[in-house]
Amino acid sequence: MIPIYIDKFSKVPIYKQIMKAIENAIYSNQLRHLDKLPTEKDLCDLFGLSRSVIRKAYEELIKNGLVMSKQGYGTFVNRRYRHKGTVKDIFSFGGLAKKEVVVIGSIDYRNQVYPILGLHEGEKSYDISYRLLIDNYPISLQRAFFPYKYFPNLEKYVSQTEDFLTLITKQYNYHISGIYTDIIASESGNVESLLLNIEIKDKIFFATTRIVDSNNTIIAVILHALAGDYVTFEEVIENERY
Repeated sequence: MIPIYIDKFSKVPIYKQIMKAIENAIYSNQLRHLDKLPTEKDLCDLFGLSRSVIRKAYEELIKNGLVMSKQGYGTFVNRRYRHKGTVKDIFSFGGLAKKEVVVIGSIDYRNQVYPILGLHEGEKSYDISYRLLIDNYPISLQRAFFPYKYFPNLEKYVSQTEDFLTLITKQYNYHISGIYTDIIASESGNVESLLLNIEIKDKIFFATTRIVDSNNTIIAVILHALAGDYVTFEEVIENERY
């Protein structure tokens, strides 16, 4: 049970006392991301309060981004890392994220990326799926495509390098002249909900990033899936020079 103390003689409104107790429990890690909060009815019965008081406290917590409500399921702590930054940041989230490779393989065609890379059917490309995690919470699901002709023997280095931009510039000595990203908002499917620990049809951002070298050649394409509830994307949509 959340350690909530209510002083009905205090000049501080009761809903604010409830808010403060829940905030303290979250900031002290007594409550963790996705922990379920008591229902409004439970707190009403426990403290002898009207439901409107509890609802006001929860509404304010939701407005402040500390909790979230899922209709039919309840109210949950919302403490997943929130990102706001540049395109380059979504590859490692400012160095905070750890890369967890899910699968590495190869393909000889994919209509979503081969035209972008200027590859023809039959040409080989690495196909790498991985998650980025912060504090063991999945932040982003990414799928990277690296043509064999630009990145020979890439499988040797994938697990050793946390950041693909470092891999491209240090291991293969490419100079990146630009990173260009297109973003659309959509709903999560089965794969995204499973790997990002979200519900099917939750809001999600899909981003397609093209990495360009100094010869103005697109040498890699990375597809990103980022849960909309946890990512602030206003700045990310700006394309940038590297």
